[in-house]
Amino acid sequence: MLFWARSTYINFVKRIFLILHWLNFDTALGAVITSLFIAQNLGVTVPVVAFLALFFAVLSIYNFDHLLDAQRIREQAQSGRHRYYQRNFKTLSIYQLSLLILLLFCSWHMPGDIARAGIVLAVISLIYFLLLFIILPKNFFFKEVFISIVYVSGLVLAPVVTSSHLPQVADYLLWVEIFLLALANTFILAWFDYDIDAREGHVSIAQLIGEKLIYRMSFIFLAVVGLLIIFSGVISPGFESQFIIIAMVIPLLSSLLFNSFFRKNETYRIVSDAIFIIPIISFIL
Repeated sequence: MLFWARSTYINFVKRIFLILHWLNFDTALGAVITSLFIAQNLGVTVPVVAFLALFFAVLSIYNFDHLLDAQRIREQAQSGRHRYYQRNFKTLSIYQLSLLILLLFCSWHMPGDIARAGIVLAVISLIYFLLLFIILPKNFFFKEVFISIVYVSGLVLAPVVTSSHLPQVADYLLWVEIFLLALANTFILAWFDYDIDAREGHVSIAQLIGEKLIYRMSFIFLAVVGLLIIFSGVISPGFESQFIIIAMVIPLLSSLLFNSFFRKNETYRIVSDAIFIIPIISFIL
């Protein structure tokens, strides 16, 4: 009886974790943590409401993207996340509205400079959705690049606007490293999802340049990050932030080198969404 109860509890916890993952709570949490990490390196204090707005913005953008994907897939989806969105489409549509209301509430209480910069980013996000689902629904092959640009812009936005001094070379290098990690991340996901995207009719850069080339490009992005880590160690006396970057590279590199393991139960998705949570180490140590 005790064993059955424990097993039921473990399965329940796993199910809750999986649903939170499908809803991209780990992605949104990672965005906030990495943005805090960027603010820490700039030596600035960002209003809490800005991080709340970032959290709800990431949830809203990803949720809306998944809703549109689920609506576009006519048959049963191949991935667990898209099947979840197909089965709960109406509920998640209401959830989307709730996220937008929370985002508007946070934006209303944000400092003017951050709010104005956020509006610009929102317009860019709107352009992305128009290109992907309306203007070029079958020919927009740069989804991964666009997502990386918008995502990292959102991470950097509030810390930069809040800062009263110009960023140093080391700061720019850190942002480039984070962008390349985000880009490698989306490319690796596109590589893992190559067959699924082909069956479901999704457009991606992997479909444009091919499975082998996107695999190699993912390695190249991570190699460039490695070179930037070395360069940062040469020009900057403080190397602590680079240890965090190294810790973020390792899971992505491992997913490429040991891809057969990471394919099981879509483990690569969990690892992919979790890497931006890794900078939390900088607040613990």
